[in-house]
Amino acid sequence: MGQSHSQSQTHISVLPNEVMFIILQYLPPQEMKSAVLVCKALREMGEKPRFWTWAVATVNTKDDLLKLKLPRLQMVQEIDVTHPSRLVWMKREGLADLFQVIGEIPTVRRIRGLEFCKGIEGIEPDLVVSVLNSLEELNLCYDFYDEEDFEDMPLRLEAEQLELLFTAVAEKTNLKFLQVSGQDMLKDMDKTDETDEVDEMDQMDEMDTISPELFAAAVSNVEEVILKEHFKEDITSEQFEALYAIIA
Repeated sequence: MGQSHSQSQTHISVLPNEVMFIILQYLPPQEMKSAVLVCKALREMGEKPRFWTWAVATVNTKDDLLKLKLPRLQMVQEIDVTHPSRLVWMKREGLADLFQVIGEIPTVRRIRGLEFCKGIEGIEPDLVVSVLNSLEELNLCYDFYDEEDFEDMPLRLEAEQLELLFTAVAEKTNLKFLQVSGQDMLKDMDKTDETDEVDEMDQMDEMDTISPELFAAAVSNVEEVILKEHFKEDITSEQFEALYAIIA
């Protein structure tokens, strides 16, 4: 008569926390999503942000910003705002709201679709610089299709934002890729003295710009850079010369 062998089963909850953390950190994304549904103990452990760094947080509406408040997403590295439904919301202070939330998550390195968002010029310069300089990829592009409708333009920084960003990048940055096009490097013409009878070309020469030294220091501090000129004032010859002097 054969012997019967009984096998004892150990519930996962009795394993030491150290062992559970090791198991969880090796789970692929889909398995991780399932693991947090097994029991309360696993859910509490699985909420640790380090287990969700792979996640891409999709933001289509203002309500989606609440997702970025979840404990598990406090170390998220990528945010996606490319869905068409975000266009209306982004046009109504949505980008400012998004930047406020991202400013509290220092691990964000990529924002998909940022170059197609509007309203960045109305955001506090320090916040803009904090968010953009933390990214690894930045398409700082400003292209337009209708010269009379400036509200339809994509990403363009105000002069103060641009100067502060270049200053920060020149000192220290996470940026590995930077594309710049359509950014106005010249001081706003509207701020010049209208009573000044100086010749227009002389006035242009005397206007403040992002200094060639600052421009060169910032651009040369990024691994891969694409510079495209869409307007005459995009990048001055002096800025190019300063950059060539550094990289030569």
